Amino acid sequence: MRRLPVFVLLLATLTACGQSSGGGGGKDCPAMALMEGVSLDVPPEAAAGRTRVSMEFCWAGKCVTEAAELTPSSRTEDQGCVGDVCSGKAVPTGGKHAAVPVQGLPLTPVKTTVTFDDGKPHFLDVTPVLGYPAGEECGGGVPVAKLVVGPGGEVRQQP
Repeated sequence: MRRLPVFVLLLATLTACGQSSGGGGGKDCPAMALMEGVSLDVPPEAAAGRTRVSMEFCWAGKCVTEAAELTPSSRTEDQGCVGDVCSGKAVPTGGKHAAVPVQGLPLTPVKTTVTFDDGKPHFLDVTPVLGYPAGEECGGGVPVAKLVVGPGGEVRQQP
């Protein structure tokens, strides 16, 4: 729970994207940021009994261990539009997710161990990529990786 304020603060941090990329025809970039770190999605069929996750990341002779609560996942259900105003509502999917901030992630393979409540470790190599909150032309790229749990409980990286 203590990571939620950090996550919200990171998302609220302004980047250089807040300025237009130049005169005449330049793209206006929103003032938003992306959290450097790893996200994990657990589909409904694998979510039962999982409430927490611990992740260890090792690269360049150092290891970082972070833990997070798995929180309910949702999707947006379109509620339609009235004139220029459109709305939607969050609908639970039955799945769970976590976002784990990891400072200094390289863009090279990282030895990763993912452990859920059952204590069984899942080992994989994760290669972070540069993620951009509003597109590469707006800048603000940070190393990110997305992990998913498969139907058999295995953990893999999703492109």
